Amino acid sequence: MDILGNIKDFLVKKGGAKSIPTLNVCMMGPRAVGKTTVMTSIFHESQSSICNGSSIYLRACDTNTSSLNDYYLRLVDAVAKQDAANLPASNTVSEFLFGLGLAGRAESVRIKIRDFPGEYLTSPRKEDRDDVYGFMSAATVILIAVDTPYLMEEDGRYNEEKNKTAIVTHYLKDNADAVRDKLVLFVPLKCERYMHDGRLDEVSRKTRDAYATLVDFFNDNNIASFVTPIITLGGIEFDHFSDNRLMGDTAKVAVFRPWAKCPEYKPLFCPQPLYYLLTYVANYYEWQKKQKKGFFDNLMDSLFSLLKDDDRFLEEMRKITRFVIYNQNGFIPVTTNSILKIN
Repeated sequence: MDILGNIKDFLVKKGGAKSIPTLNVCMMGPRAVGKTTVMTSIFHESQSSICNGSSIYLRACDTNTSSLNDYYLRLVDAVAKQDAANLPASNTVSEFLFGLGLAGRAESVRIKIRDFPGEYLTSPRKEDRDDVYGFMSAATVILIAVDTPYLMEEDGRYNEEKNKTAIVTHYLKDNADAVRDKLVLFVPLKCERYMHDGRLDEVSRKTRDAYATLVDFFNDNNIASFVTPIITLGGIEFDHFSDNRLMGDTAKVAVFRPWAKCPEYKPLFCPQPLYYLLTYVANYYEWQKKQKKGFFDNLMDSLFSLLKDDDRFLEEMRKITRFVIYNQNGFIPVTTNSILKIN
């Protein structure tokens, strides 16, 4: 353990350390799109190290560990039964807290991911709208979840009904000051069928086309954006739509079929949004040093102070860039800005 790590651990035990800096990640998307599934997959794929070749670890904080373990068992069961229809969907705000640090040391940073259902963007309750705006303003990255079968099937006939593209677009455009200079990731979920069919590039293209108005807005506001498709369950894939016999947001529900004889829960690409996040933070740190305003005159003061004093942690964050999937498997840049540098 290095000297900084020893001092930090001592102070934490004595109660004298400063509060741990927190990176906020704002996730938007409709109910039942699979956002909690992605959080669960990130947790289980990152138990020992966030990626090979880096000593950075990611661990769910105690408040989330039990719920993520419970949800993991539900996912395994859903794939085994070849039925994802019974996975719970929430119309309330969900929050996930992860600790980030170097192996052998106490956590250095926390990542708070808050999931806002689409209903919050147009809620008649001012406190709901203010909650979204306040968290988004303090966020480093915004994730826009996309239910891929609704985007791809039947010429996207049910895409707007399910993914609420227009609502997301208008909300971000109406709150430009809270989005400027950020990283936005479009995250198509449930992409199994399209990966198996070799169509992930088509998924990315249709995602970009569905948000064309938002893409123009990003170009004008120094916002970097990418499409990062996720294999949510792995063992089962979309088969067809059926009529929704229950009260719900959509007229159709997705029905899945097994991919293998004995389907297993095998998500893929789930840590990629976090790789993009850490790459962006390291790039933002270098970019911020070149700005005319005060070096720490921003919402991430405590994190930048940490990076300034901890060369090893900063170097390990920079290594993450090597593991970012870029311009392959449907991972494509949509807009660039003056901050993010991947290749």
